[in-house]
Amino acid sequence: PPSLHVTTTRESIIHNPRSTTNNPTATMIRQLFLLSSIASIDAFLTPPSLHVTNSVASSWQSQSVRYPSSPLHAEASSDGDATADDAAEATPAPAAEDETDILNSPAFLQRKVEVLQSDITALEKEIEEANALLVAGKEEWGSKFDMVNRESQYMKERYVKAGAKGTEMATVDVATKIINVLDIYDGAFNAVEAATNEEVEIVDAYQKTYDMILDAFVVLNVTKVETVGEEFDHNYHQAMMQMPSDEYEEGLVSQEFAKGWKCGEKLIRPAMVVVAA
Repeated sequence: PPSLHVTTTRESIIHNPRSTTNNPTATMIRQLFLLSSIASIDAFLTPPSLHVTNSVASSWQSQSVRYPSSPLHAEASSDGDATADDAAEATPAPAAEDETDILNSPAFLQRKVEVLQSDITALEKEIEEANALLVAGKEEWGSKFDMVNRESQYMKERYVKAGAKGTEMATVDVATKIINVLDIYDGAFNAVEAATNEEVEIVDAYQKTYDMILDAFVVLNVTKVETVGEEFDHNYHQAMMQMPSDEYEEGLVSQEFAKGWKCGEKLIRPAMVVVAA
């Protein structure tokens, strides 16, 4: 048979290469054998990834050749792609639909209501327990707390009064020293009569200083004691003498010798007066 002849010839070529020098058939078989051997060695040495790349490249080239580019084909392809994109955008994600359906389902909402009601019940129970503790604490410590609050309020009031009293005492001390200066001013005004313009200017300057001191007394709540025409009051008046008066009734102050001063209701110095008889 032909196959046996080819096999026999191949074996003879392999074992006796010199016998093929003048045989054309043997030479052809030898060339085919060498080509098949080279192809086998190349396939063995080439990496598998290169075979895959070559296969993909050949497939892409075959598709490019099979479907040539044309304006009509490009337009049709773009229309198809746009239609596919619109369909993809119009179709909602299944996961989102499932999630929305689960959150809006009656079973989920009912379970949510049950959880909220259980939380409200737990909070109400905690409030009741806290109120019970509050009532028990008031029964045990309420009277003591009230006593502490009263003592604290009393201490605040006492500190306020002590502070006001200290301020008043300091004001009285300062006012007493300034009143002595005012007495000198009053004596000078009564003894000196300005005759010239220069003397009038000097008196006016002293009068301005005197008025400034009185304005400062108003800020400090230091005021003069009312005397002439007022009923004699031993708390604020000091009677120097008593004499008949046609202008004032008996028991009224008819004349003032020295001014009296007070800070609020506290007397700084009594007024020295004459009482009508």
